[in-house]
Amino acid sequence: MKRATSRVEEKSFPLGALISLSAVLEERGVDPWPLLASFGVHRASFSQPLTPLPIVDHGRILEAAAELSGCDHLGLLLGQRANLENAGPLRFLVLNAPTVRDATESLIRFCGLWYRGLHVRLTEEQGYAGIRLSLDARMPGCDQLLTAYLAATVSILEMILGHAWRPALVRIAYRKPKSAALYERHFRCPVWFGQSQHEVLFPQVLLDKPRSGHDSQLDSFLRQHLNELQAQEQMELAAQVRQVIQGLLQRGDCSAERVAEFFAVHRFTLYRYLSEEHTSFEILLEETRRELAIKYLGDATLPVAEVASRLGYETQGNFTRAFKRWYGQSPRDWRKSETPPASIGARLASGRR
Repeated sequence: MKRATSRVEEKSFPLGALISLSAVLEERGVDPWPLLASFGVHRASFSQPLTPLPIVDHGRILEAAAELSGCDHLGLLLGQRANLENAGPLRFLVLNAPTVRDATESLIRFCGLWYRGLHVRLTEEQGYAGIRLSLDARMPGCDQLLTAYLAATVSILEMILGHAWRPALVRIAYRKPKSAALYERHFRCPVWFGQSQHEVLFPQVLLDKPRSGHDSQLDSFLRQHLNELQAQEQMELAAQVRQVIQGLLQRGDCSAERVAEFFAVHRFTLYRYLSEEHTSFEILLEETRRELAIKYLGDATLPVAEVASRLGYETQGNFTRAFKRWYGQSPRDWRKSETPPASIGARLASGRR
């Protein structure tokens, strides 16, 4: 049977990709925090910028922000602030690359580790290199998202090639907006609207231009690390879902619908794919809660009521009943016991309840 992961994969961007949105909105006299809070994003959320947020939420937030601010070029304003800070060690690999081609190919190869659902492709034809961007499907805020990442691509290329560099041409798929002049001012080149794709074009000869300051040992170390991260991504769907559940529980916003949004599918589709791996959302939720319960209870400073809340239980009583089912004693009794850590690990590994 074909693995479910070949048909459905997590589609999310780092939360930190929205970190500039607050500044952009404030510059336009708009308080960003009520809007962000309506999507479960708060000031404290940005302390963990690589936390994944469904791509559909990114689109909805940008669409709502554009409407609230009356700014039809919001994506452009966001993208021009890009600096690769939300791409983990990839930033260092790109900026350490020996040639522009190496930098570009590394960016394309590894950006999917953090930007899942964004497709980046390098083309070479008629003397020009092109970097094309696309998303899996149309969604709310799609145009703003693609504009932001197109502008970010240009900003990143400037980091690689130097600020004096500019594209030969930028192509944008949607119709020419009222603010079209701002696009040419930002990109410093002709911008064609109504095209078949979003793309940045520049002379092909620049790809093999050498860059100074290359450290081969650093390059080898970073590539090995990123290859290992990429290998870890090739996991069964159930394992991916458990990771998403854990993140959503920490945000207090876990449901089958929310998990499905990370994979850009309907919850029924997610259930069907999980059934092919002989599991379900409910089973994975319980397994995740069971493991996190031990982790949280191990912190004696956390009240049991707080542990229950972190695990998504509406009442402490519901959590206590679940815990007794898993471990045969209440959370308070478990804390009082002197169970050695090794026994706890063995119990979790065996799935003993």
